[in-house]
Amino acid sequence: MQGTIQTRGTNSSEPLLNDPEIERTKRRNNSNKRRRRNRANPVGQPTTHIPEVFVYDIPKFTMEGEGGVHNDNQNRRRTIGDAFTYTGPGEFSSIVRPTMNDRLAEMKLALLQLISSHQFSGLDHEDPHTHLYIFYELCGSIRVSGADEEALFMRLFPFSLNGKAKAWLHSQPNQSLTTWRDVETKFLASFFPPSKNTEARTAIATFAQGADEPLCEAWERYKSLLRRCPNHGFEVELQVQTFCNGLQPQTKMILDASFGGSVMFRTDEEAITIIESMASTDFRSQHDRSSSHKRGVLELSTQDVVLAQNKIVSQ
Repeated sequence: MQGTIQTRGTNSSEPLLNDPEIERTKRRNNSNKRRRRNRANPVGQPTTHIPEVFVYDIPKFTMEGEGGVHNDNQNRRRTIGDAFTYTGPGEFSSIVRPTMNDRLAEMKLALLQLISSHQFSGLDHEDPHTHLYIFYELCGSIRVSGADEEALFMRLFPFSLNGKAKAWLHSQPNQSLTTWRDVETKFLASFFPPSKNTEARTAIATFAQGADEPLCEAWERYKSLLRRCPNHGFEVELQVQTFCNGLQPQTKMILDASFGGSVMFRTDEEAITIIESMASTDFRSQHDRSSSHKRGVLELSTQDVVLAQNKIVSQ
């Protein structure tokens, strides 16, 4: 078969020969390709999908400078050995150490020695409230502002603990105590639990003067019971009445005479003033009088009682 093919760019009409054998060879090759493809994928058979292969992300290391190694991954592969090695922060204190000014940073050694000499060990007979009172008094020897005062408390408080109390402080989560309020609240919650609070309230309500206990010592002991339980909940009037009811009959009789017949005739402020005056007089008498006198009996003359009454009336 012959044909005429025109090419662009020429005006020649010279016929080009088309070889039939080449055309047949081309068609045969295309047919063979289709047959091979059909045999590989028969009609009606589902196409097989090759599953994805998941490759674990292996840390890539690049060199930085001479002999330097840099890990591109933020989270390094954790080995079993890492689990037994501490790699946390460098702060091992449960109390967050606040920033202090230069003057407080150079605290005198004498203050640390004073605080260390009044340590709280957490024993059953120790009172955490009394420990805090003493701690505040010692820290009060340094004049500081409000913010610096809290920093001072948090810096020095660990030095005031020992034994069981020190172990308690170390058992708190690392850097968990961020304010002095946190320290004080958790300290009292641990060493003055509700059971001790109940015992302290009971001791106040059932107060009784000892058989040989002077008025001055009974009054101081009663006030110490109140201090040991600041949240006792007793009103001032009830505190005075409870103390008077717990006195020995002879002591109560002399005290009632100072009240003008009964404590019920006085206000709480007047009653406390009279008790303080009588206790002060009794304290002096315990040291001034002969040791042959029986200890524990309130030895006040009638003149002492009259003088105490006149002092209250004149106020």
